[in-house]
Amino acid sequence: MCFGRCARCIGCKLLILALLSIAANILLYFPNGETRFASEHHLSKYVECLHGILGGGLLVLIPAAVFIGLHNDDCCGCFGHKNCGKSCAMLSSVLAACVGILGSGYCIIISALGLSQGPYCFTRVERNWIYPFTESSGGYLLDYNEWSKCQEPQNIVQWNVTLFSILLVVGGIEFILCSIQIVNGILGGVCRLCCGSDEILLLAIILIALECNAFYRCCQSESCNKTYRSFISIVLAMLGVAFSGYSCIIFTLGLIQGPFCNSSSGWDYIFKDTAGGYLTDYSAWSQCAEPANAVEWTIILLSLLMTLSGLQLIICFLKVAAELKRTLCGTYSVFIQAGIL
Repeated sequence: MCFGRCARCIGCKLLILALLSIAANILLYFPNGETRFASEHHLSKYVECLHGILGGGLLVLIPAAVFIGLHNDDCCGCFGHKNCGKSCAMLSSVLAACVGILGSGYCIIISALGLSQGPYCFTRVERNWIYPFTESSGGYLLDYNEWSKCQEPQNIVQWNVTLFSILLVVGGIEFILCSIQIVNGILGGVCRLCCGSDEILLLAIILIALECNAFYRCCQSESCNKTYRSFISIVLAMLGVAFSGYSCIIFTLGLIQGPFCNSSSGWDYIFKDTAGGYLTDYSAWSQCAEPANAVEWTIILLSLLMTLSGLQLIICFLKVAAELKRTLCGTYSVFIQAGIL
């Protein structure tokens, strides 16, 4: 799975959207193309919140730059895995995506409030600068006849509705893209470290689908359908046992070997001959000068991944046992009924 390539694609889209957001917010300062209303402070209070410049703009440019530059990011060879650098970079992109979510969320909220309240304008009836559509709770958006209440700036309702709507849509798309990258970053970071995790995810999705009653019916029989569905579940669960077991072994070996770090003798696996004895010899951890806290980092993450793989292994074993019991002990008919043949 090309997680990095997907992240760069998301980054390019976010870059374009952020620039569009900044441009739309700037235009809000110049209703109908006139500059005098900004200097006279005759603008809606929500225009001055900088939701498009700061929220949907600058705060989204940060994750955009991080995502686009992912192919240049790398970490030291943690865990001894060749792709670990990319994994660390993908996990760090999750933090940048959270910043983008905050910015785009701010843009969405302010844009929605701006649309709901309506523009700040000079009305013919009151002969004063007010918010004439505050009490309508956004109902003015569909009542075009009411738009003529605003005398100055000219076409201010159309101007505000168009630009606030653009910012609302842009913020929504940015929010969705950043949310996608959070999932992408987590999968890209964790799955590059754990051999078989993407396969486990795929198997989990298939097993959930098999539990659905609307699954394909074979042999024109409900019992037959359940039998074959159970058989497929057993096969997939056994594959899950194989994948999770392999991952568990790899993480255990990585924990025993220790981190790849820089010591007085250079970059090497300095604990590989201790057979895991370094895990309780805390004084030896200081031998790793770089990366900082490499031993603690390696132990915590590999222990976590080993635990998760172990749980996957147990769940898949339980699934195999449950399906075998249902199939062999009579809950499901193993053979196709004679009347169907």
